[in-house]
Amino acid sequence: MTSQKRRVLFHRSWTKYNGGTSGGQLKVRDAYEHLLSSENYAPALYYGEETVWFDNPGNFWLRYRNEGLADWEIDEKDILFFAGKDWKVLDEKTAKNPPVPIVNIAQPRHTRPEDPRYDYLQYPAIRIAKSSVGKQILEDFGVNGPVFLIPDAIDFKLLPDPNPQPEYDLLIVGLKNAPLAEQLYKRLQNRNRWRRNKWKIKVQLPPKLPTRQDFLKLVNSAKAVVFLPLDAERGAEGFYLPALEAMVMEKLVVCPYAVGNIDFCLPNKTCLQPAYEPDALFQAALTALKLNEGARQGFIQAGKEISKRHDLPQEREAILGLLDRVDEIWADDTLFSSKKQ
Repeated sequence: MTSQKRRVLFHRSWTKYNGGTSGGQLKVRDAYEHLLSSENYAPALYYGEETVWFDNPGNFWLRYRNEGLADWEIDEKDILFFAGKDWKVLDEKTAKNPPVPIVNIAQPRHTRPEDPRYDYLQYPAIRIAKSSVGKQILEDFGVNGPVFLIPDAIDFKLLPDPNPQPEYDLLIVGLKNAPLAEQLYKRLQNRNRWRRNKWKIKVQLPPKLPTRQDFLKLVNSAKAVVFLPLDAERGAEGFYLPALEAMVMEKLVVCPYAVGNIDFCLPNKTCLQPAYEPDALFQAALTALKLNEGARQGFIQAGKEISKRHDLPQEREAILGLLDRVDEIWADDTLFSSKKQ
């Protein structure tokens, strides 16, 4: 780190084999890499003592395994960049009265009392929301500190080129709702046999594939994709990258409303958006299978167009811009319900 650069301290940890492979880990890793290439900031990593490094190629932090700090020590000029359960690295006294600014990615589901991150919302922080509705939910809840909207972005260079000859007519992505995914798959296959259709249908059930590239390759193998994100009863999504990635890969997307996808999953424009219940999903899947090419292309082109708003350089610019204002924002006590310095 050079003296000209300000340190931004990250805290990460996991204890599960696939703990480093989630979308949340991906986006914090992206934020870390945005700062790595910046002129004004020097990101630094601390891995919690409970962290276990499994032989898992899907862990987004694997390349930075040897770059973790030996100790967690906050310098007076630091900025802390938190997401998820990163707050646990602070004792309660420090969390209530942070000695330095904290930037915190927060999700709408954190406002549910049963969520393990619920209590963190009382602590002062400059928060990042990923969707317009997510921002509103956090503000209406009354998080301690201002909320800024920075939508997730994708690295277009990592996406495979759209497959001109997909193997499957329909893929059901069911990692987050396996029982419903399996039910939908069986129902569509029964319809397939009963009507003597020749649709090729595939369902993805747990466990996760080894890497995100494996997942993207699977999505690219289908003509249309039904996504089953977290529903409202389980806290919904903060953003939901897979549906947007599928749009870039020119898939016809079927995706119910999941809060975080509101700004790019536009019903009957960029996707089919049935109610999140079995009959509606079944009918939407049938519509996707039967849709004529002209209508399908309409959805695909609208999806590709909206995806242009989510390019990685735009995300980088927004995060760096927020960090440039951190001291100004942190000093304005009117933006926080409680904060002592």
